[in-house]
Amino acid sequence: MTALLHQRLAIATGYAAVLCGLGAALLERPWPANPADLPTFLTENHAAVLGQSLLFAISSGFLLWFLGSLRTWLLRAEVGGRVSMIAFTAGMVGCGLTLLALGPQLALTLPDRSWIEPATAAMAVDLGYVTLTVAGLPMAVMYAAVAVVSLRDSAFPAWLGWVAAVSAGCTVGLVLALIDPTGALAPQGWLSYVFYLVPVIWLVAAPTVMLIDTSRRPTTTVLQVTVSA
Repeated sequence: MTALLHQRLAIATGYAAVLCGLGAALLERPWPANPADLPTFLTENHAAVLGQSLLFAISSGFLLWFLGSLRTWLLRAEVGGRVSMIAFTAGMVGCGLTLLALGPQLALTLPDRSWIEPATAAMAVDLGYVTLTVAGLPMAVMYAAVAVVSLRDSAFPAWLGWVAAVSAGCTVGLVLALIDPTGALAPQGWLSYVFYLVPVIWLVAAPTVMLIDTSRRPTTTVLQVTVSA
């Protein structure tokens, strides 16, 4: 029973990743386009920027833990486990790049950073945005690999496999936004929110399916018999 509880808690870290990510999104503030306005922006929104960065970091930590459960789940269905390992490794790389992307933003929230020049602050903001966006590429590989193991080997229901496939496409779309990060694909553009929404749907549905299946799986009772002469 304890092992089953630990398994369920590990799967539930997917929910924790989503909740922390949503909390971080609620703290989003439109960054000024003019670098000269950055010092004022950082002063007025210090708590929001710091809170958002920390919540995204915690979300990545929960997602790293969930990837362990996802790897085990996929390996149950795929013979050989090659694509399952691609999904696991790509997810780990994506989380690592996400944490790396938060570094410049967190650096701007450190005490006594009022002296920093606007151009330097703008470069830090751009570096964090580009790194975070590039992190979407390994995440897209992860979703694509999950889709393959789901649709080919029935690791997840077919409908959830298609959600993973669409998530891969949406994540690639976010990466391609670097070509022209304006308009609907801008950081606060409406299409970028749509592209982020589909992976969130998958990350809520996947642990739900895993938990339901775990609860339906019959438990094995070990009966110990002692024979005395």
